[in-house]
Amino acid sequence: TGTVVWDWTDRITAINATYYNLLWSLDFASMPENLNYVSVRVYDNAGNSAAQTDIFAVRKDTTPPSVTDLQAGDDTWRSANNGAYNVNFADTGGSLLSKFQVKASSGQGQTGTEHFGWTDLVSGINAASYDTDWTLTAEMWALLPSGTSYISARAWDNAGSSGTLADAFYIKKDTA
Repeated sequence: TGTVVWDWTDRITAINATYYNLLWSLDFASMPENLNYVSVRVYDNAGNSAAQTDIFAVRKDTTPPSVTDLQAGDDTWRSANNGAYNVNFADTGGSLLSKFQVKASSGQGQTGTEHFGWTDLVSGINAASYDTDWTLTAEMWALLPSGTSYISARAWDNAGSSGTLADAFYIKKDTA
């Protein structure tokens, strides 16, 4: 069942042996994203054939996750880590979200002093989307100096692709 991507296609010919145990390849580029089942059919020199359906599957996800900024800059001067931030993540490629990370810099465009580098904030998501508001950890908050810090966000999917949004929002920290 399902959509046929390729009809029966010769991959290896003229084997002339009782068995074949070498690697062979598929045309990954022409496979659609998500789950692709592979069936095989073999022929002997007498023209007899045998087929095996769905002997393995190839999961294809070449679409990076998206980061959607629903958070304006945080114009409240904060002396405590009590802000909740509305930046959402989604994976439409099929492998599902793995985690998201944040990074803090003193300048826009991830410039200036890096207060903390890419750090996992939520991991083990294993879902197509993550839209729960979130906060920085106490450790991240402690690394922010007094003043304005720009927070960037990066999502990873289970296929190893990532999507990044620089300067998703800024935080104004007042330590006085």
